[in-house]
Amino acid sequence: MSNDKQLTIYELIEKSKTVKTEKIPENINLKLGQSWCPYCSNIVVFIKDKRLNVKRCPLCGISENDFWVKKVNCKVKYRVARK
Repeated sequence: MSNDKQLTIYELIEKSKTVKTEKIPENINLKLGQSWCPYCSNIVVFIKDKRLNVKRCPLCGISENDFWVKKVNCKVKYRVARK
């Protein structure tokens, strides 16, 4: 008998993403319309997903409605709005 590995449904399910940075690094300056993605640690412009009607990170696919995305970027949007 050959060494056939049994495939389970759990191996096919996408695992939850982990946050790499919980706050924006000090040397990062965001322009209007840009956000910091805490999952891929990049400056991104979230792009609208027409099928789901939400904005998503073009690199990792996380929604702008995610808890950590909102938490990291809430002070930035307030700071930009005041200028």
